[in-house]
Amino acid sequence: MDATPAESEAATTEEARLDAALGAEVRAMRARRGWSQEALAEKTGYNKKTIIRLEHGERAMTMAQMYKICKVFGIRPSDLVLTAEKEIGIQ
Repeated sequence: MDATPAESEAATTEEARLDAALGAEVRAMRARRGWSQEALAEKTGYNKKTIIRLEHGERAMTMAQMYKICKVFGIRPSDLVLTAEKEIGIQ
């Protein structure tokens, strides 16, 4: 069954909120460690522009990116997602 336009728009909006929440949590974890965006980029192997776009929710994080970023922070991807879900009220 196909989603209605309203359902598709709601899902897209929720996805955008989740992207923003994931990025905000990455930014907060980076800041708590006193790392610059350049430092996080170096530790993950991504470029600074990618880190900026992920942190601002301008780009959806792939599972590979999430795994690599979480590995650098020493957390599980599920912990990052759970924190982001709580932030936007998905439970």
